[in-house]
Amino acid sequence: MTQKAAPEAGAAKREADSCDAKVRRLQAYIDNPIPPGKVGSQATTLTENELNSYFDLVLRPQYHPSLKGIRFKLSESRLQSYAVLDFDRLELDSTQFLTGLIRKLLSGVHSLTILGGIVSGSGKASFRLEEASFDGVALPNLLVSEIISAVGRKQNPPFDPMQPSALPYGIQRVELHSGRLVVYQ
Repeated sequence: MTQKAAPEAGAAKREADSCDAKVRRLQAYIDNPIPPGKVGSQATTLTENELNSYFDLVLRPQYHPSLKGIRFKLSESRLQSYAVLDFDRLELDSTQFLTGLIRKLLSGVHSLTILGGIVSGSGKASFRLEEASFDGVALPNLLVSEIISAVGRKQNPPFDPMQPSALPYGIQRVELHSGRLVVYQ
């Protein structure tokens, strides 16, 4: 994944604050919702820069120690993510064959790049993996799905991005567009 130059600190802080205000707006919606499909239903647009700044400056302290950082690139109906993972801190404890294999083969800090889409509707969403690479080398999607699930289960709250799960704050669906995502409540 081609990385853009990091925004200057002041710009990143402004972007993170903007995203934080939008997240608070999403949270406040559940106190006074408008039925989905009715005039006035809320749509919130989050830019790629807002998301990346928010994840880096606001959410990073909450990550499980296995997740060192994450960046997103948004395009039409697709999401690319670049994550840095510390497999020594992941503490895989599943008895599944693939997870056991990952635990035995992988150690240290590595980069994982994934490309796929978000499948969402009726208040649920999941990630649809299309392709992935590990330290720049293509890996089978089944193996990468196990890694993604293992990292997700270690977060607070735990979740599995590969499985449909309820969206928070009355969110009904999410759409991906070039440089932005739109959240519909």
